[in-house]
Amino acid sequence: MEDKLITIAVHNYSRAEILRTRLEAEGIQCYLKNINLIHSVVSGGVKVRVNSKDLDKALRVVEKVSEQFRDEYENEVEQENSVQRILVPIDFSDYSVNACRYAIGLAEKLNAEIKLMHVYYNPVVNSMPLTDTYYYQVNMDEIIREIELRAKSNMEEFYSDLKEKIEKDGIKGVKLDYALVRGIASEEIITESEKYNPDVIIIGTRGQGERENDLIGSVTAKIIEDTKVPVLVIPEDSLYEGIATINIMYATNFDDSDYKALKKLMYIMSPFEFRLHCVHIGIKDNNFWDKAKMSNLKEKLFEQYPDYEIECSLIEEDDFFKAIQEFIREKRIDIISLVTHKRTLISKLLNPSVARKVLFHTNIPFLVFHSDK
Repeated sequence: MEDKLITIAVHNYSRAEILRTRLEAEGIQCYLKNINLIHSVVSGGVKVRVNSKDLDKALRVVEKVSEQFRDEYENEVEQENSVQRILVPIDFSDYSVNACRYAIGLAEKLNAEIKLMHVYYNPVVNSMPLTDTYYYQVNMDEIIREIELRAKSNMEEFYSDLKEKIEKDGIKGVKLDYALVRGIASEEIITESEKYNPDVIIIGTRGQGERENDLIGSVTAKIIEDTKVPVLVIPEDSLYEGIATINIMYATNFDDSDYKALKKLMYIMSPFEFRLHCVHIGIKDNNFWDKAKMSNLKEKLFEQYPDYEIECSLIEEDDFFKAIQEFIREKRIDIISLVTHKRTLISKLLNPSVARKVLFHTNIPFLVFHSDK
């Protein structure tokens, strides 16, 4: 009786070829069907087929190769989703030191690399008499050189102190590097984030009570609005005391980008003990739809993350910031998180972003994700 051909696996072309090689190495004749899928002509994948008489032996090979594929997939997912690079813009202030403490705490858990970055000012004079051009240029070169040397000295001292602290505290697996750049702080930090491709930017601010237009506040707000990287903002008064159980408040507006942001948030925080409080603050007029949307979000979160402690809450309050403050106190929130969106120039002028407003009205660390829209 003639042997029948039996399909034992369906893979993409490259994996089907790997499996065929392994089968033939064991003396099992193997056939591929739909190999024209490499040109995307047929849907469904490349079928790996063997004679029925070789089925038992072939299935043992398939199981071994499948384990290899699963391990490779898990490694790919882990590499894709784990935090491996942290960019920390600094200006050598106390709040920069505090931001570095948070960065070290996160990096220790995730075996991540920390890159410190300082942007020193590039002085520009708007106008000058033509006859003074030469003397001005000589003097300006000296000033720039002095600024550069001072920035380099401060960076080396800051880097050395931080490295010494890491070693003194017995922290393992944290790599430390730095970059020194001349230019405009917000622009250079955004450019560096595009080149370095960090998984998160951690930046310190002066904290509650400062004007929104102070230097570091403006830099922080600009980074939040213009970079695609998640940004963890550490107010000066939010002192790092180690990371234990963390209460995270995620403020949702039921946008599609929530799911991507929450996925990234869960991966970033996965090495820690935490509770996720998913919150929507709205008005009574929208209560019916808000309840339906929150129910749907809750169902998906519980389905995707069954091992985590998650609470979903609807708050009816016209004053958004009052509601946030009350929820923070009640739930003892340690980190606030939300998605910020790109806005038109007109809306920027008329209505500052929620992220920026919240930043200057709380002393809680603030983790901002970015919508692709």
